[in-house]
Amino acid sequence: MLEVKKQQAKPTAVPEQWPSSIYARPRVPVHPPATIDQETYVPEEILEGCRTSVQQLGLDGITTLGVTSTLRGEGRTTLALGVALALAEYGLETVLIELDLANPQLAHRLQVAKYPGVGDLAEGRSEVADILTPIGPRISVAPAGQVHGSIPYALNQLARLEVLSEMTAQNRVVVADLPPLLGSSLGRQAAGLMADLVLVVRAGVAPAGRIRDAVAGLAVSPSVLLNGTHSRIPEWAARLAGI
Repeated sequence: MLEVKKQQAKPTAVPEQWPSSIYARPRVPVHPPATIDQETYVPEEILEGCRTSVQQLGLDGITTLGVTSTLRGEGRTTLALGVALALAEYGLETVLIELDLANPQLAHRLQVAKYPGVGDLAEGRSEVADILTPIGPRISVAPAGQVHGSIPYALNQLARLEVLSEMTAQNRVVVADLPPLLGSSLGRQAAGLMADLVLVVRAGVAPAGRIRDAVAGLAVSPSVLLNGTHSRIPEWAARLAGI
């Protein structure tokens, strides 16, 4: 009933349109406990939704997958973690990378060292191997680290140094927790680093018009992970999903 259409290549010009599809609906709140047990990073109900999402998205050809949202508060970080855990369960060497450099959450949630991280790598203080912390079988996390200069410069450096390509060249899949698309230019800049995108939409948080604004002009048309939690699925989302 729910279909995912994986993008084959980045189009040269993308008309303003809705994202491609909806492929999962976690049914519990996305706010994790303050202290996360090392064996239960994500509630099982959400993780099961992410497993289904990964199956429908397809494992072949995934290199870099960015998880974003229109606004903050839609469950983006928790679902990025859930997707990364699901990919690792399916046997892929996975790196969960924090690219929301202005508002990092992963190191605190996972109880790992905040430094060194992506910012340190971008500014030349660390190497890729220095910033990866294993958190389970076949999965490591790269925290945000410290950015002494500007965040746009740090993101530009990640692209120039081909950091994500270096990671994927070692037979890894990179899942990135991105900034939201609206609120600053950082969301779009970070999204531009990714080969594939997932847009988290939580019912009742982002109005349909804001979602249209968020996805308009993206180089990659994102798939949608609908976080329906306790809210009724809005009509526009149901029509988009064909349900």
